[in-house]
Order: sequence, then C-alpha cells, then structure tokens
Amino acid sequence: MCDTVGKIGNGKRYSMFAKNSDRQYDEPQVMVFINAKENKDKKLKVTYIEIEQVKHTHALLISKPVWMWGAEMGVNDCGVCIGNEAIGTKTSKDNKEALIGMDLVRLGLERASSAKEALNVIIKLLQKYGQGGNCGYNKESYYDNSFLIMDKNELFILETVGKNYAVKKKKYASISNCLSITNADIYNDVKNFKRKYSDMPKKNANIRRKITYRKLIFAKNENDLFRIMRSHSKKSECSICMHGEYESTSSMIVILKDKPEIHFTGCPNPCTSKYIKYIFNEDLVFPIVSEDNQDNCDFWKSKRYIN
Repeated sequence: MCDTVGKIGNGKRYSMFAKNSDRQYDEPQVMVFINAKENKDKKLKVTYIEIEQVKHTHALLISKPVWMWGAEMGVNDCGVCIGNEAIGTKTSKDNKEALIGMDLVRLGLERASSAKEALNVIIKLLQKYGQGGNCGYNKESYYDNSFLIMDKNELFILETVGKNYAVKKKKYASISNCLSITNADIYNDVKNFKRKYSDMPKKNANIRRKITYRKLIFAKNENDLFRIMRSHSKKSECSICMHGEYESTSSMIVILKDKPEIHFTGCPNPCTSKYIKYIFNEDLVFPIVSEDNQDNCDFWKSKRYIN
C-alpha cells in the first residue's frame, strides 16, 4: 500500500512531489543522506544481487526501510524525485532474487540528472537484471512495481510487469497499488498495459488514486500536500494515511525550488506527526542520518505509536 503524487508547476507555482510509504506494521524506516561519489569499485551490491557500478553517483536524500539497500522515495541533487508502488498483476511474481522496486528507485536517483534520464536508467536496469525477491519485513511479499519519476520540468509514470513496461508522460499524476496506463506513450509490449496485466480489480487502490488525483488538481503548495498525505476515509483501506496491518511508516513532500525543499516525517502516522523541513545540501537536520549511520532508527521507534 502506497500513494504517490506529482505536479509540474507553471507560472509562479513550483513543481511538487509527495509520497506516503505504506509498509508492513512495525517496519522501521529512516531518512538517509548520501553524498555524491566517484566510484572505483566495478560492482555494486544492492539488496539481493550484484550489478555493475557506474563511475559517478549523485547526492541524494532517501527514505528507506532499514533492512534493504533501496529506497521507498527520495530526491537527488539535480531535483529528480522518484517514488514506487507495489502492484498486483496477472503474472506470477518472481521469487528469484533480482532487483526489487526500491533498488530501482535508489538507482534512478543515484545515476540520473533528469527525470527522463532516470526513466531510461530504470528501464535499462530492468531489462538487464529483471525484478524479483522478497519485499516484505514481517512476512514475505512479492510484487511488480510502478514508479512516478519527475523533476521540475517533466513527469513520467512507469508501470512494469517482469521486464515489460509502459510509460505515460503527464503534467500531474497520482499512482497507487494498481495499473493505470491504457494508452502508453512508450512501451515494449502493449499500449493498453492496464487491460493486459491488471489482476483482480484493486478497488481500494483505484479509489485512493482517484481521491489523491482530484485533490492534487487544486494543490498549490506544501500545505495542500500535507492535507492530502494526512487524509483519512470512512473506509480505512481507502485512507491515504494508513493504519493497521499496513501503515504509513514515512511521508515525504518535495517542493522543487533552486534547491529542493523537503518536508518529511521520518516516522509513522503523518496524521499526527510533524513534517520537518530540510533544504537540500544544507546542514543535516535531525533525524536525517548519514550513510554510515543509516541503521539508527531510534527516532522512528520513539514516534511509533499514535499520540
């Protein structure tokens, strides 16, 4: 369960990105700042496998479950933002360990200076290494992934099933745990990706996607995004701020100014948590940690229960 939104700005309005990361109950998630690097190693160990490393990787701020290499969401020093969603599909999920969706989020942020480049990075890696492996914390979970990839100028939805993919370019978009592309701009299999690959109708996910989409149309600033990410529904499965077996374990909002302005909870329950402000590349603010200290989840645990 997750919900991700993005909107390209116009006139005096900045482009904006937001995501609630809905994970299994009691799974710690931390905010980690990773510096830009010139890499000497030829190989990189991600969550399950080794892949080829690149010479240069960007600085990034990510929100990540402590046990995996990858990230649920993040932004890099070029203002590229990415969030992913677990999606149910007709194909059997691959138990073979490969790249998981969260690995692809972080790899796109590390290796791309624009949304379009990040899109191409993820597609290329998907084609080469595939996707698969357990993504669950308390119990096993296997799924395909969709992504919202954006910078201040462009926004793309990328939906994937195995190594197949479809892309739709948008000015504003909302994604949830369901396929949505029926008329792809770019694809390697079929244009109507939703019709071919959707599993049983994900009614709750579709409802959440429509709720966030309608609210996003009128969103102008971070306060509007706070309200979206904190919102509840009478039917709990349709809430954007989730509680229960799956819960909103972290929330992030990015306003794409000259330096990305990030607002994040770094803990569960956006509805009762304070959003902490951070300007990218300035001195780190608590509870952001460095890469060397990324397993420090004391803050997350201290805010675990609803006030």
